[in-house]
Amino acid sequence: MFSLKRKGSHSLQLTRTLTEPGKYHLELYLFTPHEGILSPQSLPEPDSFIGTLEHRFSLQQLPEQNRTSKTYNSANLSLPRYEILHGSWIFQYRVSLERLRQQIRNSELSSDTVKRALRLSQTFAKRLRRSPPEAGKHQRYFRLVDIYFSWLAEQFLLECMAMEGFADFSPELRQHVTDFLKEEYRRRRELDYLISFQGTPTRVWNRMNLYQRLIEYPTLLRPKITELGDGTRKLVKAVSTTFIMLLFTYALFNLGGVRQTLSLGLLLGIALSYALRDVLRDDMITGITRWLRKGKARWKVRLLAPYTSKPVAQKKVWLDYRKPSELSPLVQSFSSKWVASDEQQTISYRTALTLFSANFKMNQFQERLSLDCEHFCEMIRSTTNQLYAWSDANGLTSAIQAHPIEKQHDYNLLLIYSDPGQKQPSTQRWRIRLNSQGIVHCKAKKTASSDHGTAEKAEGERLD
Repeated sequence: MFSLKRKGSHSLQLTRTLTEPGKYHLELYLFTPHEGILSPQSLPEPDSFIGTLEHRFSLQQLPEQNRTSKTYNSANLSLPRYEILHGSWIFQYRVSLERLRQQIRNSELSSDTVKRALRLSQTFAKRLRRSPPEAGKHQRYFRLVDIYFSWLAEQFLLECMAMEGFADFSPELRQHVTDFLKEEYRRRRELDYLISFQGTPTRVWNRMNLYQRLIEYPTLLRPKITELGDGTRKLVKAVSTTFIMLLFTYALFNLGGVRQTLSLGLLLGIALSYALRDVLRDDMITGITRWLRKGKARWKVRLLAPYTSKPVAQKKVWLDYRKPSELSPLVQSFSSKWVASDEQQTISYRTALTLFSANFKMNQFQERLSLDCEHFCEMIRSTTNQLYAWSDANGLTSAIQAHPIEKQHDYNLLLIYSDPGQKQPSTQRWRIRLNSQGIVHCKAKKTASSDHGTAEKAEGERLD
């Protein structure tokens, strides 16, 4: 089952863990409120694949390998295994902090949240620093992880300390937080980490984002993308060019038989023929190519392991814009209640992933699907409309107030997916509300039951 979380003001991230080899099918449908305005010009399809929708996979250690004993010495691991292990640790810690931050945003700061964050940071610090490597590439990677962890923990605790209500907590809890931050500063000074924390706030922030990418790099599978249909397009281009030039040559020879002299009208006719060919050829080639490749995959992606570049998985990708009536009966059965018009457009993203069995001896994989809503927020125009109402609804003599109206758009996100050996697909659905500034809220909804599959019951939890 996928879990959804907010990533900034415009992005959402869906994650799940793949625990066995085989074939995985995923279909993502974004039902938009727009009627006929999405096009390759307003939201280009390649930009949707690369920018709006980002599908990534990363290596993770098996759960039993993550449990370290007191005699565990991570420095004895090989370099790839060492980086995968510690990279998985730090990003599991970051995810835990994000969950606590989301709880604070949904409700308010509480002493229990601060205690959990402090206990989580102390436990992780002991686990990470139990057996630091002495030299070599292990030490360089450990230094990056240690600096990034120290900064990540400090930022969360300082954010809590700056919130209203922290001063009301018990002196003992506030002292524990202060002691932890002092200990981190002492460690930075002793190990010469302070240079990474120097500079303007923007420079420090960008430096830590760079450390994050360097830490994450050994765990990410390398995608090798091949765009399918290139041969079909070249064939269509060759055939269309041959046909047009045959017509043009035939007409030219007929005109040459009537007039032996090269006149201005003949030159103009030749120029117009070439111009007409250039205008019509690209649209004709694109239209014929899409018709020939209708229903076929747009891209083929090979996922390669870091360092060794061995193939780990392979997937095929489909991406297109559709009307509700063009969707499959299964999708229509789920979406019939929230689609108001057949003119509404749907972004359809489908993948067929095959994970090779040899790669599950040492690892499991995390699947991440990121959705960037910035393009859709830019489509929302600001409005100056106002709603007028009495300040006291029961008193018609009270003052009149003008309430500004904020324009918002509602999107429905539907996931249909199946795992190896699963006979009926599972479904999840979220309602996403956007304004011109970003995501207002995202709420999980129940999917209607269908004869074609089982509907998962999603928690109605708001992710403000």
